[in-house]
Amino acid sequence: MEQLPKSFVRNCRQDRGRFLRGENMTRIETFVDAAFAFSLTLLVISIDEIPTNAVELLELSKDIPSFLASAIVIGAIWLAHAEWSRTFGLQDNVTIFLSLSLVMLVLIFIYPIKLVFMGIFNYWTGSYLSPDFGVTDWAEVSNMFVYFAIGFMCLSLLIISLYRNTLRYKDKLLMVDYEVYFCNLRSVDWTVVFFTALISYIWALITTGPLLVWGGYLYASLFVTLPITNRYYSRFNPNIFPGRETVS
Repeated sequence: MEQLPKSFVRNCRQDRGRFLRGENMTRIETFVDAAFAFSLTLLVISIDEIPTNAVELLELSKDIPSFLASAIVIGAIWLAHAEWSRTFGLQDNVTIFLSLSLVMLVLIFIYPIKLVFMGIFNYWTGSYLSPDFGVTDWAEVSNMFVYFAIGFMCLSLLIISLYRNTLRYKDKLLMVDYEVYFCNLRSVDWTVVFFTALISYIWALITTGPLLVWGGYLYASLFVTLPITNRYYSRFNPNIFPGRETVS
């Protein structure tokens, strides 16, 4: 990869201390976006079944919460890749491999993601929501959480790898100090996600019965652990903050 011209980076729009080198859509980014859009269509409440009366409509509507929750997770994964892509616009072979791997992973785990949320809403509402949830015993629930955790661990490793690979090109990308800090911060964030999924994985293997549901609730801890991680990481880098930095 050749070094980016300083004039190009200087003319890039800035967003919270990051030069947006990849605002122009690349072929790989277009493909990734299309794959994520397709994955969302797979979550649609019903593809081959159209309600013909109010009763059927109500039954199909009971899957709306699990659909929305699954779509939020898929959207968050897409945003994580889009944020990285817009900032750095990297297109080396490693990036292409990691992006395609991310697409395949999402397409493979789209149904396990929805199945987990169907189980959660089914459990919370005494089978009123997501009544078609087909898991019948705790052993199946355990397998479902194991499958889900493996997917999130792989996802975390892929996104971490995207940021670590980017740092290999920090000189050629003319990255400013905050962008290096940003790559390290996002790597730490997704490391937290990885270990959260790992703990959930272990929990699903060693517990049974109603205690298993805590393996799913564990992911809610990310709403607490990630802000704490960001706050403490910033304390170790007191002189790094987003601003109107220039490329020297």
